Amino acid sequence: MKKDISKFIKLKDLVSLSFRRKHIIVLEPEENEPKDVSRNIIYDKAEWKIPDKIVALVDELSGNTQLSNEEKILIIYEELCKVYVYDDNIISYIQKVDDDTYSLPDWYGRDVGQEWEKNREQHNRRVCYEVSRYLAKALKELFKNQKDFYVTILWDKALTHYFVGLTCNEYSITLDLDDFNNIKDLTRLKTGLTAEGIIIFEDKENKFKRAIDQFNQDRTKNAITKIESEVDNNNDVGEDTSLASEAQKLEIHIESDEIAFLRNVIEILREKYKLDSQGLYEYIKEIVDIKLGPKSRKKVWKEIKGKDNEETRYIRCLVLDIEGEKYIIDVDSMTLRRFDEDELKRVDREFFPYKELLGEEIINYRTLREDRYNGR
Repeated sequence: MKKDISKFIKLKDLVSLSFRRKHIIVLEPEENEPKDVSRNIIYDKAEWKIPDKIVALVDELSGNTQLSNEEKILIIYEELCKVYVYDDNIISYIQKVDDDTYSLPDWYGRDVGQEWEKNREQHNRRVCYEVSRYLAKALKELFKNQKDFYVTILWDKALTHYFVGLTCNEYSITLDLDDFNNIKDLTRLKTGLTAEGIIIFEDKENKFKRAIDQFNQDRTKNAITKIESEVDNNNDVGEDTSLASEAQKLEIHIESDEIAFLRNVIEILREKYKLDSQGLYEYIKEIVDIKLGPKSRKKVWKEIKGKDNEETRYIRCLVLDIEGEKYIIDVDSMTLRRFDEDELKRVDREFFPYKELLGEEIINYRTLREDRYNGR
């Protein structure tokens, strides 16, 4: 146990130094948990499990003698990125404490029970707590017979975030499928982009660096570079095979090149890559910021009502200001249309100003549904 802990502490110190932020080691729950661990080490509140969707893959890789350990790690990582999407509902629960700190209720993914897990299996939306447990448990199973591999979860408590740490005699790395500050690998790998959520802290012989370079070799790093080439290819096909509807084609002719471009981007992300709402939001936000600048857009909430209002979700959409005209990118319906800001004031509105979700009415509603949500 001491040897394991010393490995984890060294990795944690490397990570904290790199990120300039304290991290906490999260260990898998055990029946006989030691009571003398330090304040920087905790045992997780939920059991670590390998999801049924990747059990067979882990078993297959465990018996494969042709692939390197690094290749196996990347295969599992990629598969999880393709199977799961980020739970956009969590965004509405994140509360800003100050300019550098956020808070999130523990029950949303970290402190969960059987009802939560049962409900989560009905869809593929996951938060960092869940996918990190999946990845950590899968890697522990993969390397259970190799004594020098140590896998843990690191908790950036101030940012309410879980991610996986792996250290061995040859390298020390972290694996983060849903880095909140960028287009997540949960989205990137679905669209053929490079994996950017894996950070190498030590690598004596550049062994893992060579593996990740090989993995990324035929992928594009910059999302805008890839999507611009796909939009060009899409336009070259001709109108008869365009993904746009006839009504959208007509509108494109009378709207700006920027709007026509964004319509094409949304269509490709929706039709070709089948992105989820959060993935589309991340991708299109980055494109807008590069093409138009961040001052051209603002965030609004869309309310998505569930059964008996118990499963209501709030997700982020973007309102754009282009040459004095307002447009909304609705990531739920995955469409772009003209937008009248009076829609934010209607009694039957479905879009809310971003700051309003922090208001008393929504907070009371959020509190009311905390005991009911249970991972739906």
